[in-house]
Amino acid sequence: MKRLSAAVGALVVALTLTAVAVAAVAPGTYKGDLYQAGKKLAKAPATIKVVGKNVTITAPRLPVMCLSPMGTYTQPGAPMKYVFKGKLNGNKVSGTYINPLGGTGEYFKASGSFAPATKTFTGKLSFVGRCKGTATVRAKKA
Repeated sequence: MKRLSAAVGALVVALTLTAVAVAAVAPGTYKGDLYQAGKKLAKAPATIKVVGKNVTITAPRLPVMCLSPMGTYTQPGAPMKYVFKGKLNGNKVSGTYINPLGGTGEYFKASGSFAPATKTFTGKLSFVGRCKGTATVRAKKA
């Protein structure tokens, strides 16, 4: 019985070490594109940089809708530069980011996850303020 317990214990440790090694997010740059309603947006690249536990997501052309005279977000606005800085929590990124120079009550949101086995990132990017915008990002390690 002791041998069986030792063997099971060794197997659990080996599987845990393997899972940790496979589950680590590869540091570096991930490049991809923005999508809305499943369609790739033209000229809308996205870049995700991972350094340790820090993640920076940038997209120079996030599409937004602005407040119309009737108070609804239905008026098309010029695409805006999206910037999110946050931390990894395992393979996941989520949270809000306010530009330190902003102070206008506008903020960026990101939620998504890395797939370490395929070195990819998929997530949802949002901007909230006088204008609002949401897009999906899909990126691969460059």
